[in-house]
Amino acid sequence: MLKILRTVPFFAPAYGYGGPVVHTFNVSKIQASMGYDVRVFTTNILTNNIISMDLPRFEVMEGVKVHRFPIKFRLGKSHYFITPQLPISFIKYDYDIIHSHSFRTFQTDIAAIFAKIKKKPFILTAHGTLRKMYLLNLFKTKNIGSKRMKLYDFIFKKLFLEIVDRVIVHSNHEKLWTLEFNVPEEKIRVIPHGVNIKEFSNSFHLKNFKNKYSLKNDDKMILYVGRLLRNYRNLEHLILVMNDIVKEIKNVKLWIVGHSYDKKYEIELKQLVKKYNLIDNIKFVLSPTRYDIIGAYQAANLIVFPITNSDGFGIPLIEAGASKKPVISINQGPAPELIKNGKTGFLIRKNNLLELKDAILKILIDKELEWKMGNAGFQNVLNNFTWEIATNKINEIYDELI
Repeated sequence: MLKILRTVPFFAPAYGYGGPVVHTFNVSKIQASMGYDVRVFTTNILTNNIISMDLPRFEVMEGVKVHRFPIKFRLGKSHYFITPQLPISFIKYDYDIIHSHSFRTFQTDIAAIFAKIKKKPFILTAHGTLRKMYLLNLFKTKNIGSKRMKLYDFIFKKLFLEIVDRVIVHSNHEKLWTLEFNVPEEKIRVIPHGVNIKEFSNSFHLKNFKNKYSLKNDDKMILYVGRLLRNYRNLEHLILVMNDIVKEIKNVKLWIVGHSYDKKYEIELKQLVKKYNLIDNIKFVLSPTRYDIIGAYQAANLIVFPITNSDGFGIPLIEAGASKKPVISINQGPAPELIKNGKTGFLIRKNNLLELKDAILKILIDKELEWKMGNAGFQNVLNNFTWEIATNKINEIYDELI
């Protein structure tokens, strides 16, 4: 029985941290169901930077052994959560392979050191952390943070590149960053994120969302799922476009569903909604449960996810497909790898509000187009983006190294 030790700075139920949490939990529980011994070393961080003393130090989640180590110190605003008790557990437990998630984290650093000491295969799933722009957003003072990161990379980068056996990225777009980071191409593997199809077929979540938020059956629903963070999605563009759309479709609503990471930006968005008298047409759900998010996907007519070049992937683009909903995104970054333009949704030019408005109206007005695109998106996900497909590809990498 293969023994896998996985490290990640945040783990379920910290879903506000996005891709790494969803990815590690889904892959881990599938591997556990296959008979692998999967152990996860993580922290006690919870959604939206809350350190929780109530999360169990140890629990078994759907067959996955989860150890949470208390955070004693955090470096600036980064995800460098220092958990001093972690190294002891690397000595305590036996394992065949070490699989870490996200670069420049305390957990990955300790994992790399023990991989070298114990001569174990070492894999990193990057989750978009091997890119230059990432350095600029980690610390309260960008200049100080940049200097710290340069020092960090000077000390650890060469060692990391020597130790790591494989680096997993989620798109060919992310692969370009990884090559620029000087990771040898022969060590890189492209494995897209997955989605749990069954999770999005449970009608209970739809009924619960409609009841919880008093949705009307005749409402048209545009959905954005993701974080509220300045310069991250340009959500003000969606609000400006809604000002025009409501003039053509009276019963349309934009739902912004996701955790708020910038209170000032949140206030500005709500002020913009008031300015254009769109309070009845734009709804915010800023502390959603996972069930709220699934219900929102199921209730929507279409999903708008304005991806940027800083995205290594776009999970909402495939979750939309799992929900049989068309999706609109910007024609850059990894989006062209995930959306079949004109078939599963529309790719539009960045900052082109006219194209955005036209794409939304096309889908909302044409029920048959909405249905065709949604079903084509579902088939695309079924063929290319399930967690079973992703897990099997990861297991193939393990086979290469053991």
